[in-house]
Amino acid sequence: MDRRGRHPGGGAAETERRLTSTPGPARGSGTPFASSAPPAQPAGAEDLRLPKPPGFIRAYLSRHPWLLDGFIAGGYGLPALAFALFSFVTGVFGLSPFGDDTIRNTPVFAVLLLYITAAVVLALLFRRHVPVITAAICAAALLLPTTPTQQLDAIPMMFALYALAVYRSSRSAWLWTAVAAVAGGVATFLYDPTAVISNIAFTVLFVLLMLVATLVGITFGNRRRYIQALLDRAEQLARERDQRAKLATADERARITREMHDIVAHSLTVIVSLSDGAAASVERSPAAAAEAMRQTGATARRALTDMRRSLGLLDPAAPLAPQPGLAELPELIASYRAAGLTVRYTAAGTPPADPLVQLTVYRVLQEALTNALRYAVQSTAVDVVVAYSATGIDITVTDDGVDPGRGAVSTGSGQGLIGMRERVAAYGGTVAAGPVGPPGSRGWRVAATLGASAVAPAAEAHRVASSGSESADSAAESRKSTEGEARDE
Repeated sequence: MDRRGRHPGGGAAETERRLTSTPGPARGSGTPFASSAPPAQPAGAEDLRLPKPPGFIRAYLSRHPWLLDGFIAGGYGLPALAFALFSFVTGVFGLSPFGDDTIRNTPVFAVLLLYITAAVVLALLFRRHVPVITAAICAAALLLPTTPTQQLDAIPMMFALYALAVYRSSRSAWLWTAVAAVAGGVATFLYDPTAVISNIAFTVLFVLLMLVATLVGITFGNRRRYIQALLDRAEQLARERDQRAKLATADERARITREMHDIVAHSLTVIVSLSDGAAASVERSPAAAAEAMRQTGATARRALTDMRRSLGLLDPAAPLAPQPGLAELPELIASYRAAGLTVRYTAAGTPPADPLVQLTVYRVLQEALTNALRYAVQSTAVDVVVAYSATGIDITVTDDGVDPGRGAVSTGSGQGLIGMRERVAAYGGTVAAGPVGPPGSRGWRVAATLGASAVAPAAEAHRVASSGSESADSAAESRKSTEGEARDE
């Protein structure tokens, strides 16, 4: 189970929200433009411990993007709309705000200028949401120059290129930079086709301004995308951490369930059998009944100790004790014999020294004998055979109970067989349970096989010991030969 505590991090979550107040569009989302709304905080954001971004003003404007957009749109719109209204009024009264230019002095041009200016103001206000449309409107506004140098018309185009680089992509920003450069050059020559030198100079200056805006936008956009990638990665790691913690909790719960089933099912089965035997023989054989009751108490105390040991793993301060192994098999078999089950135990080969493998063998035998005690009807003997070899461990538990007893409705949970299979599968083994003969005959067999991985450590230790013994023999022979040669000399 995962006992790691969570670190308090409310400031980190707030920092993350500040850093990602205007993220770029997600890949593959199909969304044509980005949103300036702060995204939902990722799972585990309180544990990310993100650094605090510098700058109070920048952080405040990131949390209130509409305030900055309104300030930019108003900063351009107020003088531009004032100039458009002035051109319209002077055109209506027959004045000439553009000198001798007959086209720009007409009220139609003033109305068109008024509409274009209003469209640019609205585009700047929504530049984070629709950067491409904003760039298109600003580029179209360049073709309607009001001055030969276009100082005022270049400002919205610069903000549009910046928005493209930050909220769309660098490729879109470079594409619209080229479009803006062409539109600005054409508009300059349309205003005064005769001033070639000055038009070229103004065009070069205009292109440089567009390049500066694009490069600044690409720099901030790449930084924003990089931070967003880091946040996504941190979110993924936090989610994977939580998933691993949940899986570890589920595994620990399943392990405790298996252990408790093995302990409770075995102990209660033996206790029930002993209690029934004591109740049946209390009048006929008081000594046997008293012995059965003593065995019942011993079994209950042993089950209580095992239960405390298993549940004690949940408490870090609880004292630890080893799990049962092959050394406890005689005591286990004796408890079943005391419950009235005739058990014949046979072991062949060298048992492994690995305590986990020994625990697996112990639990498999415990579950198989418990099932024999509970379900075997008219059983006279249970044969337990455990064979240890270099290729694995073979466990066979066979009783001679009648088969109809196996068809009785079981009140078990089915965790026993599942637990056996999971324990054996950890060593590449299998479990098979079924009648020995055809239906209606006597006998039931549980056969479990543990793979070579269960005895691999023992085999490796034996190989190392054998090689060490051979090396020692070789060294002894060499020493004897050297001593013999020294005596001959």
